[in-house]
Amino acid sequence: DAHERARVIRHQQVSGQTAIRLLEQLWNRDLGSYDPDGPLPQVDPLVGENTVAQGRASVRMHRDPLAVAAEWRALAEAKKLSIRELIVEVTGRQSFIGTPAQVAEALNEFVQTDASDGFILAPHLTPGGLDEFADTVVPLLQERGVFRTEYQGDTLRDHLGLGAPRAVRTRDTAGAVS
Repeated sequence: DAHERARVIRHQQVSGQTAIRLLEQLWNRDLGSYDPDGPLPQVDPLVGENTVAQGRASVRMHRDPLAVAAEWRALAEAKKLSIRELIVEVTGRQSFIGTPAQVAEALNEFVQTDASDGFILAPHLTPGGLDEFADTVVPLLQERGVFRTEYQGDTLRDHLGLGAPRAVRTRDTAGAVS
């Protein structure tokens, strides 16, 4: 089943250490002693103190940490999620899950309704994470006419339908030409 396979892949993407580190960003405290496959900490996040999380990751946590922790606890309790399972749940991205035909149809729907003019595909695992997509979904998209089967030119400029750049002469280069 595609959904079960997607769940397994998401769990492979989030190691126990990663789950704890992401939780530490919100809790603003060292949670290294917690089991990533156990329940959420009962202690509340530290607010207004020097942050454990540094850099870009801490910027993502712009909401009230206590409110987010309450939401995460409610979600974990309702779905009986461990720390790792919760992190998988709350960090999930837009995913297209299903048979190759279902994925192709979902992508085609976005294109046909002008909801998208392209997609950025991030492989679920590397290496080889896009092989199955390229081998099974791309041909279906090509049949539907939403993925090109060949390119017209040899350069990116050609592929984008851009003309050759005009030569621009400046005063500096005008005298250099004899």
